[in-house]
Amino acid sequence: MSVIFHILGMIAGGVLSVWRARRAGVELPLARFVLGCIFIIACGIAGARLAYVVADVQYYSANWREIFSIYGTIIPGAIIFGLLALVPVARFVRVPFWKLADLFVPGVALGQAIGRIGCIVEGCCFGLPIRLPGLEQTGWLYPTQAMHGLANLSIALLLLYLDGRYALFEGFLALSYVILFFTQRLLIDFLRDPITSPVFAPTTPLVAGMHVPRVISVAAIVFAAILLAWRWLGKRKDRA
Repeated sequence: MSVIFHILGMIAGGVLSVWRARRAGVELPLARFVLGCIFIIACGIAGARLAYVVADVQYYSANWREIFSIYGTIIPGAIIFGLLALVPVARFVRVPFWKLADLFVPGVALGQAIGRIGCIVEGCCFGLPIRLPGLEQTGWLYPTQAMHGLANLSIALLLLYLDGRYALFEGFLALSYVILFFTQRLLIDFLRDPITSPVFAPTTPLVAGMHVPRVISVAAIVFAAILLAWRWLGKRKDRA
Protein backbone atom coordinates (compact mmCIF):
# COMPACT_ATOMS: atom_id res chain seq x y z
CA MET A 1 0.00 0.00 0.00
CA SER A 2 2.86 2.39 0.81
CA VAL A 3 4.29 1.93 -2.70
CA ILE A 4 0.98 3.02 -4.22
CA PHE A 5 1.08 6.36 -2.43
CA HIS A 6 4.72 6.90 -3.40
CA ILE A 7 3.81 6.26 -7.05
CA LEU A 8 0.84 8.63 -6.76
CA GLY A 9 3.18 11.20 -5.27
CA MET A 10 5.59 10.88 -8.20
CA ILE A 11 2.73 11.27 -10.68
CA ALA A 12 1.31 14.29 -8.87
CA GLY A 13 4.74 15.90 -8.65
CA GLY A 14 5.39 15.29 -12.35
CA VAL A 15 2.02 16.73 -13.38
CA LEU A 16 2.58 19.83 -11.25
CA SER A 17 6.04 20.31 -12.77
CA VAL A 18 4.69 20.04 -16.33
CA TRP A 19 1.85 22.45 -15.54
CA ARG A 20 4.29 24.97 -14.07
CA ALA A 21 6.61 24.62 -17.07
CA ARG A 22 3.77 25.32 -19.52
CA ARG A 23 2.60 28.25 -17.43
CA ALA A 24 6.14 29.68 -17.51
CA GLY A 25 6.37 29.12 -21.26
CA VAL A 26 9.11 26.51 -20.97
CA GLU A 27 9.15 23.80 -23.63
CA LEU A 28 9.62 20.32 -22.17
CA PRO A 29 9.79 17.68 -24.95
CA LEU A 30 7.55 14.89 -23.62
CA ALA A 31 9.82 11.95 -24.50
CA ARG A 32 12.94 13.63 -23.12
CA PHE A 33 11.05 14.78 -20.02
CA VAL A 34 9.80 11.25 -19.25
CA LEU A 35 13.27 9.75 -19.72
CA GLY A 36 14.73 12.50 -17.56
CA CYS A 37 12.20 11.78 -14.80
CA ILE A 38 13.03 8.07 -14.92
CA PHE A 39 16.74 8.88 -14.62
CA ILE A 40 16.14 11.24 -11.68
CA ILE A 41 13.97 8.68 -9.87
CA ALA A 42 16.58 5.95 -10.43
CA CYS A 43 19.35 8.19 -9.07
CA GLY A 44 17.14 9.16 -6.14
CA ILE A 45 16.51 5.52 -5.23
CA ALA A 46 20.23 4.74 -5.51
CA GLY A 47 21.09 7.75 -3.36
CA ALA A 48 18.53 6.83 -0.71
CA ARG A 49 19.88 3.30 -0.55
CA LEU A 50 23.51 4.45 -0.46
CA ALA A 51 22.79 6.81 2.44
CA TYR A 52 21.15 3.93 4.34
CA VAL A 53 24.19 1.70 3.78
CA VAL A 54 26.60 4.44 4.87
CA ALA A 55 24.49 5.01 8.00
CA ASP A 56 25.01 1.37 9.02
CA VAL A 57 28.33 0.67 7.32
CA GLN A 58 29.49 -1.65 10.11
CA TYR A 59 26.65 -4.07 9.41
CA TYR A 60 26.94 -3.92 5.62
CA SER A 61 30.72 -4.36 5.62
CA ALA A 62 30.06 -7.77 7.18
CA ASN A 63 27.01 -8.48 5.02
CA TRP A 64 27.99 -6.85 1.73
CA ARG A 65 25.55 -8.89 -0.39
CA GLU A 66 22.66 -7.12 1.33
CA ILE A 67 23.88 -3.78 0.02
CA PHE A 68 22.00 -4.49 -3.20
CA SER A 69 18.69 -5.07 -1.42
CA ILE A 70 15.95 -2.49 -1.97
CA TYR A 71 14.97 -2.61 1.72
CA GLY A 72 15.98 0.40 3.75
CA THR A 73 16.36 3.95 2.40
CA ILE A 74 17.07 7.45 3.71
CA ILE A 75 15.13 10.19 1.94
CA PRO A 76 17.81 12.92 2.28
CA GLY A 77 20.09 10.73 0.14
CA ALA A 78 17.38 10.61 -2.53
CA ILE A 79 17.02 14.41 -2.49
CA ILE A 80 20.75 15.03 -2.91
CA PHE A 81 21.25 12.47 -5.68
CA GLY A 82 18.02 13.57 -7.38
CA LEU A 83 19.20 17.17 -7.50
CA LEU A 84 22.60 16.08 -8.82
CA ALA A 85 20.81 14.07 -11.53
CA LEU A 86 19.13 17.30 -12.65
CA VAL A 87 22.47 18.52 -14.03
CA PRO A 88 22.62 16.09 -17.01
CA VAL A 89 18.80 16.09 -17.32
CA ALA A 90 18.80 19.88 -17.73
CA ARG A 91 21.17 19.52 -20.68
CA PHE A 92 19.10 16.64 -22.04
CA VAL A 93 15.82 18.59 -22.05
CA ARG A 94 17.64 21.82 -23.03
CA VAL A 95 16.49 23.89 -20.07
CA PRO A 96 18.93 25.83 -17.82
CA PHE A 97 19.68 23.91 -14.64
CA TRP A 98 18.43 26.49 -12.12
CA LYS A 99 15.26 27.13 -14.09
CA LEU A 100 14.52 23.41 -14.27
CA ALA A 101 15.28 22.96 -10.57
CA ASP A 102 12.86 25.77 -9.68
CA LEU A 103 10.18 24.11 -11.80
CA PHE A 104 10.69 20.73 -10.15
CA VAL A 105 10.97 21.42 -6.42
CA PRO A 106 7.32 22.28 -5.60
CA GLY A 107 6.31 19.01 -7.27
CA VAL A 108 8.96 17.13 -5.31
CA ALA A 109 7.62 18.51 -2.02
CA LEU A 110 4.04 17.65 -3.04
CA GLY A 111 5.08 14.12 -4.00
CA GLN A 112 6.79 13.65 -0.64
CA ALA A 113 3.68 14.82 1.20
CA ILE A 114 1.52 12.28 -0.66
CA GLY A 115 4.11 9.54 -0.17
CA ARG A 116 3.97 10.03 3.59
CA ILE A 117 0.31 9.00 3.53
CA GLY A 118 1.62 5.53 2.68
CA CYS A 119 3.66 5.57 5.89
CA ILE A 120 0.52 6.39 7.86
CA VAL A 121 -1.43 3.59 6.15
CA GLU A 122 1.40 1.09 6.75
CA GLY A 123 1.74 2.19 10.37
CA CYS A 124 5.48 2.76 10.06
CA CYS A 125 7.87 5.64 10.75
CA PHE A 126 6.28 6.55 14.09
CA GLY A 127 8.30 8.56 16.55
CA LEU A 128 9.19 8.27 20.21
CA PRO A 129 6.57 7.66 22.94
CA ILE A 130 4.85 10.87 24.05
CA ARG A 131 5.57 11.63 27.68
CA LEU A 132 3.48 14.09 29.64
CA PRO A 133 4.34 15.63 33.02
CA GLY A 134 3.57 13.15 35.77
CA LEU A 135 3.10 10.23 33.36
CA GLU A 136 5.77 7.71 32.44
CA GLN A 137 3.89 6.34 29.41
CA THR A 138 0.84 7.71 27.60
CA GLY A 139 0.61 4.88 25.08
CA TRP A 140 0.85 7.42 22.27
CA LEU A 141 3.68 7.92 19.80
CA TYR A 142 4.69 11.09 18.00
CA PRO A 143 3.05 10.92 14.53
CA THR A 144 6.31 11.84 12.81
CA GLN A 145 5.21 10.49 9.43
CA ALA A 146 2.19 12.82 9.49
CA MET A 147 4.42 15.67 10.69
CA HIS A 148 6.79 15.11 7.77
CA GLY A 149 3.84 14.97 5.38
CA LEU A 150 2.32 18.24 6.63
CA ALA A 151 5.74 19.90 6.60
CA ASN A 152 6.34 18.87 2.97
CA LEU A 153 2.86 20.03 1.95
CA SER A 154 3.51 23.38 3.64
CA ILE A 155 6.83 23.66 1.79
CA ALA A 156 5.13 22.96 -1.55
CA LEU A 157 2.48 25.64 -0.90
CA LEU A 158 5.10 28.15 0.29
CA LEU A 159 7.25 27.63 -2.81
CA LEU A 160 4.24 28.09 -5.07
CA TYR A 161 3.42 31.30 -3.21
CA LEU A 162 6.99 32.61 -3.49
CA ASP A 163 7.21 31.81 -7.21
CA GLY A 164 6.67 34.92 -9.30
CA ARG A 165 6.37 37.14 -6.23
CA TYR A 166 9.50 36.90 -4.16
CA ALA A 167 11.73 34.58 -6.20
CA LEU A 168 14.68 36.93 -6.61
CA PHE A 169 16.65 34.86 -9.12
CA GLU A 170 16.76 31.47 -10.83
CA GLY A 171 17.60 28.86 -8.23
CA PHE A 172 15.93 30.76 -5.39
CA LEU A 173 13.09 28.23 -5.09
CA ALA A 174 15.40 25.22 -5.42
CA LEU A 175 17.82 26.40 -2.74
CA SER A 176 14.96 27.50 -0.48
CA TYR A 177 13.48 24.02 -0.84
CA VAL A 178 16.74 22.38 0.20
CA ILE A 179 16.98 24.58 3.31
CA LEU A 180 13.32 24.08 4.25
CA PHE A 181 13.24 20.34 3.58
CA PHE A 182 16.39 19.48 5.50
CA THR A 183 15.44 21.80 8.38
CA GLN A 184 12.10 20.09 8.94
CA ARG A 185 13.76 16.72 8.47
CA LEU A 186 16.43 17.51 11.06
CA LEU A 187 13.98 18.85 13.65
CA ILE A 188 11.41 16.08 13.31
CA ASP A 189 14.11 13.38 13.30
CA PHE A 190 14.83 14.21 16.93
CA LEU A 191 11.41 12.73 17.67
CA ARG A 192 12.19 9.52 15.76
CA ASP A 193 12.79 6.30 17.69
CA PRO A 194 16.54 5.45 17.85
CA ILE A 195 15.75 1.88 18.92
CA THR A 196 13.41 0.70 16.18
CA SER A 197 15.07 2.74 13.42
CA PRO A 198 18.33 1.13 12.22
CA VAL A 199 19.78 4.44 11.03
CA PHE A 200 19.54 5.85 14.54
CA ALA A 201 20.58 2.69 16.41
CA PRO A 202 23.37 3.02 19.00
CA THR A 203 25.63 0.75 16.91
CA THR A 204 25.63 3.03 13.85
CA PRO A 205 28.65 5.32 13.33
CA LEU A 206 28.64 8.93 14.52
CA VAL A 207 30.11 11.95 12.77
CA ALA A 208 30.75 14.96 15.02
CA GLY A 209 28.52 13.29 17.61
CA MET A 210 25.58 12.94 15.21
CA HIS A 211 24.12 10.10 13.18
CA VAL A 212 24.72 10.17 9.41
CA PRO A 213 21.21 11.36 8.37
CA ARG A 214 21.50 14.36 10.68
CA VAL A 215 24.99 15.15 9.41
CA ILE A 216 23.63 15.07 5.85
CA SER A 217 20.83 17.45 6.85
CA VAL A 218 23.16 19.95 8.53
CA ALA A 219 25.64 19.86 5.63
CA ALA A 220 22.86 20.36 3.06
CA ILE A 221 21.40 23.33 4.98
CA VAL A 222 24.79 25.06 5.31
CA PHE A 223 25.75 24.43 1.68
CA ALA A 224 22.40 25.64 0.32
CA ALA A 225 22.45 28.74 2.55
CA ILE A 226 25.96 29.67 1.37
CA LEU A 227 25.00 29.13 -2.27
CA LEU A 228 21.79 31.12 -1.81
CA ALA A 229 23.71 34.05 -0.32
CA TRP A 230 26.36 33.86 -3.05
CA ARG A 231 23.78 33.93 -5.85
CA TRP A 232 21.86 36.73 -4.14
CA LEU A 233 25.01 38.85 -3.82
CA GLY A 234 25.86 38.10 -7.45
CA LYS A 235 22.40 39.24 -8.50
CA ARG A 236 22.80 42.50 -6.57
CA LYS A 237 26.16 43.18 -8.23
CA ASP A 238 24.62 42.60 -11.67
CA ARG A 239 21.89 45.13 -10.90
CA ALA A 240 24.44 47.63 -9.67
